Amino acid sequence: MEIRPALSRTLHLIAEGVVEFSGFQVAAVSLVDGADLTTVAVVGLEDARARLLGSRVPRDLLVRELEPASTWGALCFLPAERSRGNLEPFGRTPPLPRSRDPEAWDPGDLLCGLLRDDDGQVRGVLTVDMPRDGLRPGLEQRHILQRYVRFAERAMSVELERGAAEERMEREHAIAEYRRRLLDGLSHELRSSTAAIEFTVALLRRRLPSTGAAGEVVDRLTLDAQRLGAVVEDMSALVRLAQQDRPLTRRPVELAAVVHRAVAAHEVAARLSDVGVLVTADDGVVVAGDEEDLARMVSNLVCNAITYSHRGGQVRVDLVARREPDRIEPAVVVLRVADAGIGIAPQDRRHLFQESFRSDAPEVQARPGAGLGLAVVEKVVRQHGGLIDIESLPGQGTVVEVLLPSAALAAGQENDPEGPPWMSRASS
Repeated sequence: MEIRPALSRTLHLIAEGVVEFSGFQVAAVSLVDGADLTTVAVVGLEDARARLLGSRVPRDLLVRELEPASTWGALCFLPAERSRGNLEPFGRTPPLPRSRDPEAWDPGDLLCGLLRDDDGQVRGVLTVDMPRDGLRPGLEQRHILQRYVRFAERAMSVELERGAAEERMEREHAIAEYRRRLLDGLSHELRSSTAAIEFTVALLRRRLPSTGAAGEVVDRLTLDAQRLGAVVEDMSALVRLAQQDRPLTRRPVELAAVVHRAVAAHEVAARLSDVGVLVTADDGVVVAGDEEDLARMVSNLVCNAITYSHRGGQVRVDLVARREPDRIEPAVVVLRVADAGIGIAPQDRRHLFQESFRSDAPEVQARPGAGLGLAVVEKVVRQHGGLIDIESLPGQGTVVEVLLPSAALAAGQENDPEGPPWMSRASS
């Protein structure tokens, strides 16, 4: 594992505490580095520090050598008489005179605590040597040492968790960046193909009768080209909206005009599906934002409502400005798109804004779609400081309501970290 400065400092402080309070003159902490244990913190005698710091021993060798050791809670004690003598490279202190006291510390004794991760794997070891009183530790010393083993184990675990979290974030970032480049490349490639298809369909529309079988064929080709174009635009929008450093371009946008253009763009789809679209839009409704993104949002909502309506059904698109009692200028712009179509199953509700999600329901799978539309809608609404609410019952239709701050309110609240005052009321 990579040893970061903060972890090294923490382990050094722990080793200092061991030397200060446990009665041993030398304390060392080693951590797993590949197949070895590398000593990363040493406190005590200077010659011991010079010899131990950076020393390495195979982890498996240490585990095998400790098999005959006595277990004292979190500690392992390997008396010299049971030692196989294979741990000299681990940095044992120089030999000391052997006392005749039966509890005397033998220069060949080894006392350590294995530092394990949450899965029980050995990831480090805390070792002590050279007791000041020359004796093997009693119960009180063992309790003190066990506490420090737990401290070191916790510090190591926190570092492992943090490192794993960073690795996940880096991996997720790499995946997101790969996905962004893939979507960007695909959208560019498909855009040229879509443009060629749309150009060909436009030529056919000029040269063929607009009624009868020929007209219907051209309409269906037009609709297919529009659907492909919508997927391309959604892919491009997702790439734009995913850019963290992309500033929102705030310009006054006449949302009523955007709504009328979106409905007109889906006229062929509505006609072929035998779905009526009724629009009620207040004039002069202005929001501050990116017109391209807002147009994509409205288009996707209208498209979804038409797509998931029953034949002979009707879609309502309402745009109103909601005023506060003490304000002349409108505070909130409300866009409401409602249909009486197939509706949304309860188990699908929480997935609606996930990219590429489509319900497994047969009536959904039977209709065209790439599962990108609502993901784009949600991102645009959030970027513009708005709220989105979806109410739906299977077989009874869906109502999508988007609340956006008006241009006047957005200008006054742009630098307010708490957001516009209507947000809490709208979400309650």
